[in-house]
Amino acid sequence: MSEFPTLAAMGIENVHAIARFKLCHATAEDELKIYFRPVQEGCQPDSLKFAFSHQGDNSKLEQALSELNRLLAETQSATDAKTAIAENLASLELVMQAKMEEIRERLAKL
Repeated sequence: MSEFPTLAAMGIENVHAIARFKLCHATAEDELKIYFRPVQEGCQPDSLKFAFSHQGDNSKLEQALSELNRLLAETQSATDAKTAIAENLASLELVMQAKMEEIRERLAKL
């Protein structure tokens, strides 16, 4: 049996590929978005989204959050700080390149 049964039941096969997660509260439901580390091979998505209704039992959401927090605490303690900084820098570079291209396109239209 899986060490993270709720995440496995949600269809997440490789829990160790999870990089982070975000929980958004809305009026009718809570949305849990799970982000994965990029992989060289395979067809793993960048992220998965799950909606949990406020009307039902929230125990599945609570169990998923508990497992995610436990999993990421284990991963965080094992992650090298230098690697985390390099990943943040690479992400920032991609965002800046996209923004600069957008500004160039707007400038060209003037």
